[in-house]
Amino acid sequence: MKKWITISLLIIVCMFSIIILLSPYGTHRGFSYKVVKHTIEINASVKDVFNFLGNSKNASQWSVFVHHIQPLNADSVQDGKTGSRRRCFCRAYEKGMQWDELITEVIPNKKRQLIIYNLKDFPVTAKNLATEQLYETIDANKCRLTFTVFFKNAKPTLIEKIKMYIAAYEIKTIFKQNMANIKMIVEKEKK
Repeated sequence: MKKWITISLLIIVCMFSIIILLSPYGTHRGFSYKVVKHTIEINASVKDVFNFLGNSKNASQWSVFVHHIQPLNADSVQDGKTGSRRRCFCRAYEKGMQWDELITEVIPNKKRQLIIYNLKDFPVTAKNLATEQLYETIDANKCRLTFTVFFKNAKPTLIEKIKMYIAAYEIKTIFKQNMANIKMIVEKEKK
C-alpha cells in the first residue's frame, strides 16, 4: 500500500511539474516580468484596431468570455481613455462572473493598460492583475495586436503563481478566440 501511495504522489508531482513548465504564463521576449500573452496580425490600420477595442460596446461582438461591458463613469471620462472604469459581465442577465476594470494607461495606437479588480463568482481569483492591449504598426494597413495578463505592482504569492500557471491555459485559449474574432470583424469592416 505504501508503495502505491508513493508512486501516486510521484505521478502527481510529475504531472504538476509538467503543467507548470508548459504553462503559457512565463517569461517572454520584451517583458521584464512574467505574462500570459498572445499576438495576432490584423490586416487593418493600427488606428482602426485601437479605436475598435476602445469602444466597450464592441466587446459583445468579439469576446467569447464577456457578454457585455458597461462603462461606469462615462459621464466624466470617455470610454477607453485613462481613468475610464467599466464593469464586465459574462452573462446577459448580469449575474455570475463579473469584474471591474480601470484603464490606467493609454498611449494612442500603442498601448492600453487596465487593472482588473472586484472579481465576483470566479472559481479561482488573484489580486493585482492587469491586462494590456499592445499595438504595433507593420504598415499603413497592417498591424500586430498583443494581449497580456500579468501581476502589476505586487509580487504574487506562491498560491497566486500556481493559480496563474494553471489558469494561463484557459486565458491563452480565450485570447486566441477573441483575437481571431477581432481580426475577422475589423478586416471585414475595412472591405
